Amino acid sequence: MTDQPRADAPDPQAALGGSPFASRERPLPLRQMGIGELIDGAVKLFRRDWLVLIGIAAFVLVPVTYIQVWVTQNVVGSLNEFATQEEFAAMTSQVILITLVFVAVQVLIVQPFLVAAISRAAADAYLGERVTLGRTLRYALSRLPAILWITIIASVVTIIGFILLIIPGIIALVRLALAPAVLVVEDVRGTKAVGRSWRLTAGHFWRVLGTLILSGLISAIGAAIIQIPTEFAAVALGPDGWPVSALGAALASALITPFSLLIVVLLYFDLRVRREGYDIEVMAQELAPAS
Repeated sequence: MTDQPRADAPDPQAALGGSPFASRERPLPLRQMGIGELIDGAVKLFRRDWLVLIGIAAFVLVPVTYIQVWVTQNVVGSLNEFATQEEFAAMTSQVILITLVFVAVQVLIVQPFLVAAISRAAADAYLGERVTLGRTLRYALSRLPAILWITIIASVVTIIGFILLIIPGIIALVRLALAPAVLVVEDVRGTKAVGRSWRLTAGHFWRVLGTLILSGLISAIGAAIIQIPTEFAAVALGPDGWPVSALGAALASALITPFSLLIVVLLYFDLRVRREGYDIEVMAQELAPAS
């Protein structure tokens, strides 16, 4: 395996339907990476195309976050200090219902869309391809049903695992984490993508789990750093401070979500290198052009 394409190999950019002179140098070498290198690689890719990545996340997260906070604030704010127990119970039920509705929107629309878009952007960046907002968003829309179906399959398997026993649920959650990346890069869908993720992670459970845990900790700390000041400001402003709270939540999500998904995509590429001797020529041939 070589890090750079051979002289007689098909040009990666041409394989993606672009101009062979438009690509940039790949920001990361295509080789096995340790957990620290995966995190560092995600940071490099994020810095390389941060504006587009944040734009992708903000495209859906900002309006959804603001609507959720606004609706919740109106429901809570409509109840005064003299509310009866029945009114308080009704308000609590409304807040729970609103939360469930927005959770469903996040699970069924927002997350699948972001997974498709950012996975595509990460794969393009790994090839040295210039990531563009319009093309990436169009690709995500075209793959939304397929990503949603994979999400449903993986979720059902994971839930069954947690019902049977917690440990099988954790195993399923980790082993199926790469299914969206499989769809984006290999265009393998449904149960085949789920099975492919299961096979790729075989023998690497603890490594994948450790990477995901570290990624989650970094993301949680980053989100807290952003949101804590805005929450203090929102509390100081009183009932009229909800836009500040919404701004903090939306900003944290737009910054952290791409980083978390970049790590998952890099983990997918790393496991293919380890298990299959994956090289840049194969990647260029597999990654279908965004439509």
